[in-house]
Amino acid sequence: MTSRLYIVFLFCFFIYGCSDFSTPQEDDIKLFKHEISWGALPLNDNIDISSIYKPGDLLFDAVLAIQRNHWSKAIKELTPYAEKKDPDALFWLAQISYGSNPTENIKAGKMMLESAQLGNPYAALMFNPDNIICKRYFSHYCDKKWVSKAKDIFSKQVEKSDVRAIYYTEKFKEKHDDYINAVIYAANNNYYYPIVNYSKDILIDNNSTKKMKELAIELLNYAADNNFVPAYDLLFKYDEVLDSKEYNLLLKQSIKLGSNVAWNRRATSSVTDKSLSNVDKYIIAKATYDFNRDKFALSFIKTLDESIINHANEEAQEIVDSIPKIIYIDGTHPTID
Repeated sequence: MTSRLYIVFLFCFFIYGCSDFSTPQEDDIKLFKHEISWGALPLNDNIDISSIYKPGDLLFDAVLAIQRNHWSKAIKELTPYAEKKDPDALFWLAQISYGSNPTENIKAGKMMLESAQLGNPYAALMFNPDNIICKRYFSHYCDKKWVSKAKDIFSKQVEKSDVRAIYYTEKFKEKHDDYINAVIYAANNNYYYPIVNYSKDILIDNNSTKKMKELAIELLNYAADNNFVPAYDLLFKYDEVLDSKEYNLLLKQSIKLGSNVAWNRRATSSVTDKSLSNVDKYIIAKATYDFNRDKFALSFIKTLDESIINHANEEAQEIVDSIPKIIYIDGTHPTID
């Protein structure tokens, strides 16, 4: 994880992370068991059910490009809409602009400010004075008034039954029961980040009981069954009972869904896979680079003959093109790696 991605994680942690009211408790288990239908429904075939954008939406291609680390493409897509003062375009363009140099930080801060003023609640939350990103990059704008602004924006979105707005509005109450009910409500309405974050809080806590950790894995599997890529990514890391067959099935499915983690794992493992030819290794590595700009595996591949490379590149692109376009990042989780 790069330093900038680590800072993005800290943003999510400080604004939405684990605090006293959101700390998982063993008593939560029975509530989750009662309120979520484990295995009672068939697996969800709607692969983009939790996406904030759908194909054809104004910013779909731009946000997908951000998720896949094609930031030059994202900038090209977002700039015309940002110039027209679209608040979401301003937010996303600011997200991928800060951190490179002081000049870009100033530009990003102004765009984020405009986005917040125009009604993007995630931009407003960026200016929470407790947020490490604000302190580091946008200190001139840090003010508690922006948290109040975000709450006001969310309250208006609640009136339109926006599931994310409902979740954060309930979470802002800072009461454990309200928070757990909000996590369950979000999951039952196809917003799976809260249940994934709750599970992660359990799994990274050394004081979590065995029953709590079992619950966390069940919750992640529930989200994965609904095709939510971040749940797959955490299962790779924390499900200690996966055998090789289960791992390979998990890897195969998450590759099909466009998980950067899974793509990079496959590419890395291919480097030392003696069953693969150099051409096969190149195709996997090139496809991974084309997919999400990760070039680790590609750096290990021997140069191919000119007579082979064009066809290999075509095969790599076909692999990339076979992956459905699914967005799983959102305003509070803007960068995944």
